[in-house]
Amino acid sequence: MKKTILLMVGLGLLLLSGCCVCNRADWPEQPVLDHMNTVQKTQYLANAKQTLINFRTTAVDLQGHQPPRQADEEPADCQREGFHCEVARYVEVYVMPILNDAEALHNLETRLEVAKVNLLSAYVLYETDNSGQARSLLKLYDKRYRKDVSIETAMVDSRDMEFATLGAAARNLRSKLTN
Repeated sequence: MKKTILLMVGLGLLLLSGCCVCNRADWPEQPVLDHMNTVQKTQYLANAKQTLINFRTTAVDLQGHQPPRQADEEPADCQREGFHCEVARYVEVYVMPILNDAEALHNLETRLEVAKVNLLSAYVLYETDNSGQARSLLKLYDKRYRKDVSIETAMVDSRDMEFATLGAAARNLRSKLTN
């Protein structure tokens, strides 16, 4: 039942996004996070994380329904239409501001959640054929957290990512992006 609902939501997004070309001028304004306190930023991160999980589930379901791509066919970029463009738009407009928020990066209550959202965003972008953007987010993750043992060994809910720790998930994505 839950998968059916997620598939329907994803299909609805796909249909809506397929009606117009991905044009940055049509994108909503980025949220202003400076006025938010720690509790509000924690809730914002939880909402962003849940949306990314929904996107990821939809992307996996859609991959099972798409015909295989030809070897010489280029992956779609965001100048075209489609679900991948909606994901890229969401990450740029709603996720990047919290990933770049200095207070959220340094606050003990939000730092781990920012790292999780960062890595989850990279996974979602990879799974929607936005490999260049996924690499950028993985580099950002590596720059900030790769040497941080507390982040790398932090436990992850297996429903969010298939790995026990953030470090294992990052290593897996790194290997996928280099292949």
